[in-house]
Amino acid sequence: MSKIVEKTRVLVLHLLGHQEKKLRASSLEKKLGGLEAEEIAAILDCICNKAKEKDPAYLKAYGALPELLRSAAFSREKILELRSVARQKDYLEVLQMLLDLPPRKIPPSSPEDPFLKDLTLGHRKSLAKTQKITLLRKLLQDQDPMVIRSLLLNPRLTESEVLKIASLQPTSPRVLEEVFRQAKWIARYRVKKALVCNPYCPPSISVHLLKFLLLSDLREIAQVENLHLAVREVAYELVKERI
Repeated sequence: MSKIVEKTRVLVLHLLGHQEKKLRASSLEKKLGGLEAEEIAAILDCICNKAKEKDPAYLKAYGALPELLRSAAFSREKILELRSVARQKDYLEVLQMLLDLPPRKIPPSSPEDPFLKDLTLGHRKSLAKTQKITLLRKLLQDQDPMVIRSLLLNPRLTESEVLKIASLQPTSPRVLEEVFRQAKWIARYRVKKALVCNPYCPPSISVHLLKFLLLSDLREIAQVENLHLAVREVAYELVKERI
């Protein structure tokens, strides 16, 4: 067993002690933050490959990687350095994870719903905490990430409403990022699929979620011309690996 494989195994086992994705990401940040780019890239590659084999422990670690890459320890310069190492070492999984591409489609700059236009941001954030489901549903098309964050934390919201947020077109990529960050909702299979199938979703998120989808859905996604080419190509590669 190589040093990297053993080091990754110990790290992943340590992460099992944390139940929340954010805590796993924070722990990873502390463990990896001081390492050289080559070693970090090798550990990330090991996690990605083991997650592909559906190892439960590594899947949990893999699920924390997007949050990790948004942390303070991973600056723009660090990400670029990791991307360079991943190219040199042919760490394709890591390279895909570090995608910095715009979504397939760009949304309009302001909400089109007249109800939302007439309310201030503070008022909409306040409404997102209400128990009145009729008002909550009016906010499903809001384009401010802070409003959506409050909305997703509202206990009255159901999977059906979250799917409407995740499937909305056009929409802001930042809104879809909020859906992705909510552990309660991203654990739902239909929410994962809705994000992947939304052309306004950042490719880095879509590519990350592909690993969790069923073969039949991967086949479908690989042929959807409306999606980013990078997402379709990764879906196609996953289909080839599973058949």
